Amino acid sequence: MALHALFVGASGHIGAAVLQALKGAFPNLPITALVRSKEDIEHLRESYGDSVSIAQGSLEDLDLLEAEAAKSQIVINCAPDVPYTLGIAALLRGLATSPSPVFYIHTSGAARIWDPPNGDVEGRTWDDIEDFDALPTTATHARTDIQVGSASSGSVYTAIVSPTFVIGRTPSRSHNPPITFPDLMHVVKHVGGPFTVTSGRNVTGFIDTENLADIYVRLARNAIEHIVAGESSVPDEKIWGPRAYYFGSALEISFREFNERYLVPSLRRAGAETLLKNGSAQLTIEKVVEIIMGRHDGGLAAELWTRHIAEGFGTAMRVRGTRAKKYLGFEPVEALPGLDDAVRAVLREI
Repeated sequence: MALHALFVGASGHIGAAVLQALKGAFPNLPITALVRSKEDIEHLRESYGDSVSIAQGSLEDLDLLEAEAAKSQIVINCAPDVPYTLGIAALLRGLATSPSPVFYIHTSGAARIWDPPNGDVEGRTWDDIEDFDALPTTATHARTDIQVGSASSGSVYTAIVSPTFVIGRTPSRSHNPPITFPDLMHVVKHVGGPFTVTSGRNVTGFIDTENLADIYVRLARNAIEHIVAGESSVPDEKIWGPRAYYFGSALEISFREFNERYLVPSLRRAGAETLLKNGSAQLTIEKVVEIIMGRHDGGLAAELWTRHIAEGFGTAMRVRGTRAKKYLGFEPVEALPGLDDAVRAVLREI
């Protein structure tokens, strides 16, 4: 069978890193990347030439999504899942037209298990195997997670990657800093130093962008092996299927300790001493929201997104990614080698 992969979200912070890792691991794998803007198209052509085909569109172009997925044996979706349930459904419909096994790798987020964001709670630890049945069903990402898991039937095999805070290097031009970093650094600049939500005891997970991309590569490799082996090869239900949920995390640390051990030293290495003039500040969630809103145009959508980001700085997000280690041989790397790059990328903009 001729192999073909569809990649959605290739211009994003995670997506660009995953696409780069995939091309490094499987240079001859035909990939079509779906991107929205002419600038993103130009960047992909500069980076990959003719080795990556390009389709221009978004998760709102349902007919295009379904048609492209129908031509593919593997779909990797690194685009935002909320609020694109219809786009996700179109991708899954397209895949489902295949009589042979096809694979869908979905990007979610560990916000699904966030504790109340008061900054004072270390939080419980969620294991992606032992605690799968206890995952909240109404939290952020739950709706699309359930949608994807429910679609794993017949010839369609699904897997969900759910990362914690992602920090690191990426070839993305339009989303080079991690999604949370511009707001994080805006608050740091505003208060003149690192900050926590109240005491900052909330323990959370971090993972390097390139380390996270390795989970996608390992899932893709497993999918390719099954596709090449033919219809007699049955995918492992521990790797694919309704319960194939993969937390992506490597470093677990309180937000206060993250500031002390990682963020402040990185700012000093970047020569940004002026951002540290006032020392550490303890803030309420409402104050963090207020400060972040100062860099946005306002409106309900901006306020909702700002609150979501602010709550991430004060919540506990403790996970244990057992599934990827046990069944894919994934090795989490506790270091954050791309942190300095992320800090410098934001400093150029603020």
